[in-house]
Amino acid sequence: MPIEGGAAYACCYNLITSPVTGMSNVAHTVDELIGAVGATYRAIDIRSVAIRKDNSWINIMAVVRLTYEDVETAKGRLAKLARHFPPVHTELLRIDSFVRPFTDWPDLCLELKVKALLRMGEVELQLRHQPDLSQGSGYIQWGYSRIRSIDGRVWPQLTRDFDLSRVDPLIEEGQLNREANLLGYGDVQEAANGLCELNVSQRDRGCDFCVSLPVFANISQIRVNTQEKRIDVEVQGHRNLSDLRGILCIRGETVLADAPFREQIPLSGFSATDTQNDIVSARGSVQIQDLDPDNDWLEVRLVHPRLGAVKVDSNYVRMFIPSTERNILLGAVQQFCKGTTLDDLLARAYNVQTGKLKPSAAFELHVSWVLGMFGLSTVVLGEYEHILAPDTPVQRASIDILAASQRRKLLLIVSCTLNSPKEEDIGNLRYAREILAREVFAETGVRVIPILFTSSMGCRSHYQSEDHFDWVPVIDADSTTILLELLKSGQESRFFEFLANPTFGLASSSQPR
Repeated sequence: MPIEGGAAYACCYNLITSPVTGMSNVAHTVDELIGAVGATYRAIDIRSVAIRKDNSWINIMAVVRLTYEDVETAKGRLAKLARHFPPVHTELLRIDSFVRPFTDWPDLCLELKVKALLRMGEVELQLRHQPDLSQGSGYIQWGYSRIRSIDGRVWPQLTRDFDLSRVDPLIEEGQLNREANLLGYGDVQEAANGLCELNVSQRDRGCDFCVSLPVFANISQIRVNTQEKRIDVEVQGHRNLSDLRGILCIRGETVLADAPFREQIPLSGFSATDTQNDIVSARGSVQIQDLDPDNDWLEVRLVHPRLGAVKVDSNYVRMFIPSTERNILLGAVQQFCKGTTLDDLLARAYNVQTGKLKPSAAFELHVSWVLGMFGLSTVVLGEYEHILAPDTPVQRASIDILAASQRRKLLLIVSCTLNSPKEEDIGNLRYAREILAREVFAETGVRVIPILFTSSMGCRSHYQSEDHFDWVPVIDADSTTILLELLKSGQESRFFEFLANPTFGLASSSQPR
């Protein structure tokens, strides 16, 4: 599958992690899409949920998928699915599946438009309206979909929905839930999700009739090789889509979300690695000498000559760097911590067998590891944790860990406790900060920030003084779990955002503020 073209642009406000829901900028009709990629379709996969009204079966939810499989392969896939779920064929409710060859597509469209009829083998279902697939248009979308893929891959697709009204018989008619419940399902939605491979719910109740037209082309991997200043891209697609091309773009650091691209560079050397199957892989690469992993924003587009962009992947360049290179310390520590996880050592520190160390000392050590993984230089003070008066043995304050960022001119003074924090813990941190800020870092640009780590759950995100604008961030077991997710997903900067304003708290969203 040859892929060519390229462009380079970087930096944007939102950090995006896959899979992401996105869509093309150009609308297409069903006929236009079939004209462009129809050579990849061989069968029509039809599923339906129907209810009995008088002596007729009325379709209330149907989904039509076009697939690259031949008819017999598609039937075999449906037979395998049926072995995992109880069949639904009662006096009032039935869920059916049927496969037709793609050559029947004109006949299917005619049956729907003229006869309002959906044929499921020997059973004919009446439609509540007459969908005309040739009318209207839609956008190619990728990421989450109500309609699950036939093969587990998240293919871009054009979906056309035809809905009679907002009234949903799956919800409105309690008798249907009873019918499904007697068969072992929680409700009729669960039965539809299982047998029709959908994601319908109270929020997304589906529609009367929908058709999914996948574009069997996808960006499967993007990898940045910083040592060789090279970007490698792998795509998967149908072997009949030989005219796809790739465009790689980079935007430099900017405060504008839609700033102009910095350059365009063609991807080179895309060659197929497997030509025996319907879905094949192809790889290519491009050299970029001035790539800035920390600030550049990378976007890769997969472009069809008649449809335009059918898939776009974008993120900060560093997110396409292998995780062990992105955070060296995290990758190395995991090699030594076989049989346990950082979540166990930090979020469940109270339940860790510590061996040589006391539980509190072990917790301090493991907190220092995590701070180091966020790029801070750390010192576990141990027996030197107390700040003593100059001329007497009076203990003025105590700190467990010092963590510094020379580049940011930032010093964290960290206190650790296995139990819920107390007011005296907060007061101790505040006093330690005042001592260091006034006696050590006066007339410097160094910021001293107190922070408290605890293995307790459900703690407040920060403590703030009543008399002035002052806070002490608190990282409890819940926040620690989120911090570790930020590490694993390459979003270390969000920890420093939290330190800058802990009133916002930590959030698990992959979209940093």
